[in-house]
Amino acid sequence: MRNWLWWLLAGLVALVGGVLGLINPNAAQIASTTIVGWALVLMALLQGRAAWMSTAFRERAGAVLFAAAGLFLGLSLLMGPFGDGMLLRWLLGGLLLIGGLAKLWIGRRYRTDPMFWAVLAAGGLSVLLAGMVLFGVTLQLGVILSLELLGSGAALIVMALRLEKR
Repeated sequence: MRNWLWWLLAGLVALVGGVLGLINPNAAQIASTTIVGWALVLMALLQGRAAWMSTAFRERAGAVLFAAAGLFLGLSLLMGPFGDGMLLRWLLGGLLLIGGLAKLWIGRRYRTDPMFWAVLAAGGLSVLLAGMVLFGVTLQLGVILSLELLGSGAALIVMALRLEKR
Protein backbone atom coordinates (compact mmCIF):
# COMPACT_ATOMS: atom_id res chain seq x y z
CA MET A 1 0.00 0.00 0.00
CA ARG A 2 1.34 3.40 -0.89
CA ASN A 3 1.79 6.22 1.59
CA TRP A 4 -1.04 8.33 0.12
CA LEU A 5 -3.50 5.53 0.74
CA TRP A 6 -2.80 5.64 4.48
CA TRP A 7 -3.50 9.38 4.45
CA LEU A 8 -6.73 8.76 2.55
CA LEU A 9 -7.86 6.06 4.99
CA ALA A 10 -7.07 8.31 7.96
CA GLY A 11 -9.07 11.12 6.36
CA LEU A 12 -12.05 8.87 5.69
CA VAL A 13 -12.01 7.56 9.26
CA ALA A 14 -11.89 11.15 10.56
CA LEU A 15 -14.80 12.17 8.31
CA VAL A 16 -16.93 9.22 9.40
CA GLY A 17 -16.08 9.89 13.06
CA GLY A 18 -16.97 13.55 12.63
CA VAL A 19 -20.33 12.78 11.03
CA LEU A 20 -21.18 10.18 13.69
CA GLY A 21 -20.12 12.61 16.40
CA LEU A 22 -22.42 15.31 15.04
CA ILE A 23 -25.29 12.83 14.88
CA ASN A 24 -24.83 12.01 18.59
CA PRO A 25 -22.55 14.59 20.27
CA ASN A 26 -23.21 13.22 23.77
CA ALA A 27 -21.85 9.80 22.81
CA ALA A 28 -18.89 11.44 21.05
CA GLN A 29 -18.06 13.41 24.17
CA ILE A 30 -18.23 10.39 26.46
CA ALA A 31 -16.27 8.15 24.08
CA SER A 32 -13.55 10.71 23.38
CA THR A 33 -12.99 11.67 26.99
CA THR A 34 -12.89 8.03 28.09
CA ILE A 35 -10.48 6.92 25.37
CA VAL A 36 -8.19 9.93 25.77
CA GLY A 37 -8.33 9.68 29.56
CA TRP A 38 -7.22 6.05 29.60
CA ALA A 39 -4.57 6.71 26.93
CA LEU A 40 -3.14 9.54 29.03
CA VAL A 41 -3.09 7.40 32.19
CA LEU A 42 -1.34 4.58 30.32
CA MET A 43 1.12 7.02 28.78
CA ALA A 44 1.80 8.48 32.23
CA LEU A 45 2.49 5.04 33.68
CA LEU A 46 4.88 4.20 30.85
CA GLN A 47 6.55 7.60 31.15
CA GLY A 48 6.88 7.05 34.90
CA ARG A 49 8.56 3.72 34.21
CA ALA A 50 10.93 5.48 31.80
CA ALA A 51 11.72 8.04 34.51
CA TRP A 52 12.41 5.28 37.00
CA MET A 53 14.82 3.57 34.58
CA SER A 54 16.58 6.78 33.57
CA THR A 55 20.02 7.51 34.99
CA ALA A 56 20.49 11.11 33.87
CA PHE A 57 18.85 13.78 36.04
CA ARG A 58 17.56 15.85 33.09
CA GLU A 59 15.93 12.83 31.47
CA ARG A 60 14.41 11.74 34.76
CA ALA A 61 13.10 15.23 35.58
CA GLY A 62 11.54 15.62 32.13
CA ALA A 63 9.98 12.16 32.22
CA VAL A 64 8.56 12.76 35.70
CA LEU A 65 7.11 16.11 34.60
CA PHE A 66 5.44 14.59 31.52
CA ALA A 67 4.21 11.61 33.53
CA ALA A 68 2.67 13.85 36.19
CA ALA A 69 0.99 16.06 33.57
CA GLY A 70 -0.35 13.03 31.69
CA LEU A 71 -1.64 11.42 34.87
CA PHE A 72 -3.31 14.66 35.96
CA LEU A 73 -4.99 15.15 32.58
CA GLY A 74 -6.01 11.52 32.25
CA LEU A 75 -7.57 11.39 35.70
CA SER A 76 -9.24 14.75 35.08
CA LEU A 77 -10.92 13.34 31.99
CA LEU A 78 -11.92 10.06 33.64
CA MET A 79 -13.12 11.39 36.99
CA GLY A 80 -14.15 14.90 36.06
CA PRO A 81 -12.03 18.02 36.06
CA PHE A 82 -10.29 19.11 39.22
CA GLY A 83 -11.44 22.55 40.23
CA ASP A 84 -13.46 24.46 37.68
CA GLY A 85 -12.02 22.77 34.57
CA MET A 86 -10.08 25.86 33.46
CA LEU A 87 -6.86 23.89 32.91
CA LEU A 88 -8.61 21.39 30.66
CA ARG A 89 -10.17 24.21 28.65
CA TRP A 90 -6.78 25.82 28.12
CA LEU A 91 -5.17 22.54 27.14
CA LEU A 92 -7.92 21.66 24.65
CA GLY A 93 -7.78 25.17 23.20
CA GLY A 94 -4.01 24.97 22.94
CA LEU A 95 -4.12 21.60 21.20
CA LEU A 96 -6.71 22.85 18.71
CA LEU A 97 -4.66 25.98 18.06
CA ILE A 98 -1.46 24.02 17.48
CA GLY A 99 -3.29 21.58 15.19
CA GLY A 100 -4.83 24.43 13.20
CA LEU A 101 -1.53 26.25 12.82
CA ALA A 102 0.12 22.99 11.72
CA LYS A 103 -2.54 22.52 9.01
CA LEU A 104 -2.00 26.07 7.82
CA TRP A 105 1.76 25.49 7.78
CA ILE A 106 1.44 22.22 5.86
CA GLY A 107 -1.08 23.80 3.49
CA ARG A 108 1.53 26.33 2.31
CA ARG A 109 2.99 23.75 -0.03
CA TYR A 110 -0.35 23.46 -1.84
CA ARG A 111 -0.58 27.19 -2.57
CA THR A 112 -0.68 26.74 -6.34
CA ASP A 113 -3.17 23.89 -6.14
CA PRO A 114 -6.91 24.59 -6.49
CA MET A 115 -7.52 22.38 -3.41
CA PHE A 116 -5.36 24.71 -1.31
CA TRP A 117 -8.53 26.32 0.04
CA ALA A 118 -9.74 23.06 1.56
CA VAL A 119 -6.58 22.68 3.63
CA LEU A 120 -6.66 26.38 4.50
CA ALA A 121 -10.31 26.07 5.60
CA ALA A 122 -9.51 23.03 7.77
CA GLY A 123 -6.69 24.92 9.49
CA GLY A 124 -8.90 27.98 9.90
CA LEU A 125 -11.66 25.84 11.41
CA SER A 126 -9.25 24.42 14.00
CA VAL A 127 -8.01 27.92 14.89
CA LEU A 128 -11.62 29.15 15.15
CA LEU A 129 -12.57 26.24 17.40
CA ALA A 130 -9.49 26.94 19.53
CA GLY A 131 -10.57 30.55 19.92
CA MET A 132 -14.07 29.49 20.90
CA VAL A 133 -12.72 27.10 23.53
CA LEU A 134 -10.14 29.55 24.88
CA PHE A 135 -12.61 32.42 25.12
CA GLY A 136 -15.19 30.27 26.87
CA VAL A 137 -17.87 30.01 24.19
CA THR A 138 -20.15 27.28 25.47
CA LEU A 139 -20.36 24.57 22.89
CA GLN A 140 -20.65 20.89 23.66
CA LEU A 141 -17.29 19.08 23.63
CA GLY A 142 -18.68 16.39 21.33
CA VAL A 143 -19.61 19.04 18.74
CA ILE A 144 -16.18 20.69 18.94
CA LEU A 145 -14.36 17.37 18.53
CA SER A 146 -16.69 16.31 15.70
CA LEU A 147 -16.11 19.55 13.79
CA GLU A 148 -12.37 19.15 14.29
CA LEU A 149 -12.56 15.62 12.91
CA LEU A 150 -14.49 16.82 9.86
CA GLY A 151 -11.94 19.54 9.13
CA SER A 152 -8.98 17.24 9.70
CA GLY A 153 -10.55 14.51 7.58
CA ALA A 154 -11.09 16.90 4.68
CA ALA A 155 -7.50 18.15 4.91
CA LEU A 156 -6.11 14.60 5.04
CA ILE A 157 -8.13 13.52 2.01
CA VAL A 158 -6.98 16.55 -0.01
CA MET A 159 -3.36 15.90 0.92
CA ALA A 160 -3.72 12.19 0.10
CA LEU A 161 -5.13 12.95 -3.34
CA ARG A 162 -2.28 15.37 -4.01
CA LEU A 163 0.28 12.76 -2.92
CA GLU A 164 -1.35 10.17 -5.16
CA LYS A 165 -0.94 12.40 -8.24
CA ARG A 166 2.81 12.64 -7.76
